[in-house]
Amino acid sequence: MEIESLLHQNPQFEPGANARKLWLYCRRKETLIGSPGFLCAPRQWDLALFLLILLLEFIGLYLFYKYVGNLIFAISFFAADVTYAVFAHVVYGKVSLTKNRLFLLYRNIRVNEPGKGHKTVSMAREGQIRREKRRLFWLRVYSFSFYAMIALLSLIKMGGFIANWPGRDPINSISITICLTYIVVAVLQIYATGYFTFASLFYLVFSHDLKKHKEQQGRLYARIQAGHASGNLYEGIDIHTLLLTDPKFEDAGYCQKSRDNLPKFNNCTVRNHFIHDNRLFLYGVLTDEDLNAFINCHANRVDAKQILGIILLDLQLEQIISDGGRDVYSEPVPFPAGNIAGLGAIDLATQGISTYSVERVANDAEENRKERAGRSWLYEWVLEESPANESSPVHAMKTIIPNAITRTEDPLKVNVSFAGLTVGKTYYLSVYAKNLAEPFVRGIASAPFPIKIIA
Repeated sequence: MEIESLLHQNPQFEPGANARKLWLYCRRKETLIGSPGFLCAPRQWDLALFLLILLLEFIGLYLFYKYVGNLIFAISFFAADVTYAVFAHVVYGKVSLTKNRLFLLYRNIRVNEPGKGHKTVSMAREGQIRREKRRLFWLRVYSFSFYAMIALLSLIKMGGFIANWPGRDPINSISITICLTYIVVAVLQIYATGYFTFASLFYLVFSHDLKKHKEQQGRLYARIQAGHASGNLYEGIDIHTLLLTDPKFEDAGYCQKSRDNLPKFNNCTVRNHFIHDNRLFLYGVLTDEDLNAFINCHANRVDAKQILGIILLDLQLEQIISDGGRDVYSEPVPFPAGNIAGLGAIDLATQGISTYSVERVANDAEENRKERAGRSWLYEWVLEESPANESSPVHAMKTIIPNAITRTEDPLKVNVSFAGLTVGKTYYLSVYAKNLAEPFVRGIASAPFPIKIIA
């Protein structure tokens, strides 16, 4: 997908509020959890369908003018077709929003009041469902009224063409061809014109935001959604706390359970987002492709797969009403993804010291650091002992291993000494970046990199 590749190539970029709102008007497909789709990369074949519409309209215009002789009417009919199709699609963003809100409500999840940001929900879920269904009904009535006008206009064009046929036999191969052309055009106008128009606007605004981001050398940063900050490290969104305490999930039945009985979530990385120790770290826009990737990472956990998808969809809804990336330096740039290097294994019999880089531990490659040009960054490292009971859902404090890390001449690398560490145990190496030019700004941690000590 083009949008996915652009977000991969520019990990610090997040499109602005206007681009994300236009995103809702693009064609979408159902996600792996069965939701209608929300932030899906637009389908490119709408362009081909729109070009086909133009071709058929040109054929209709030519034949209409040749045999009826009224070019003004023919051009007016074409302009009316396009106008009606665009006006019918004007409410599609609200339709998409409403369908996804209903999807959550039908699964016992209450949603925030529209237009009120993150205001705590107050209406009962049944009341919310009735309100959303009424809204969806009237939005569809609005769209169908314009679709009906397109269909009626096609009948008027066919009737006018036949009535003005110059010969004595108006029903012939030419008139039938033109009538069929008008029918096909009407169907394609309803199916593709609105999607093509708004997808084009979306790409235009998206590209403008990306160009602005690149021109400002990375000052337009993507939003960090990683829970609260403790000291210099983000704690992540505790998914278990969300299920236990958020009023949205009261009707889902999780509030009555203990942490031991809640679904467990696999540690995984998806583009700029990752899950670690049942905590969710989001960086920038969460697309439908990201949501599906998270679901695929939990194919072995049926209990966690569905509720994770619902939580991610709810976060997508909240992202739409937020302001988008900011053209101010207010947050540090986190690492573009969690740890993707895999488990590190150290054999004490042959290796007592090892060198680690931010590129290996935090996936912070050179192309990502280019966007931070002109700013002074300090990388701080810490080696921690794994919790005594790693299967416990309770987030236990890790014991920091003192004097294990020494700096190297390369500021992007450190030496780690494993002398005195216990064979068979797993230790975690983390790194976080702090901006020396803005010392009051919080740093952001990488996902912990596991190192297992083997005999």
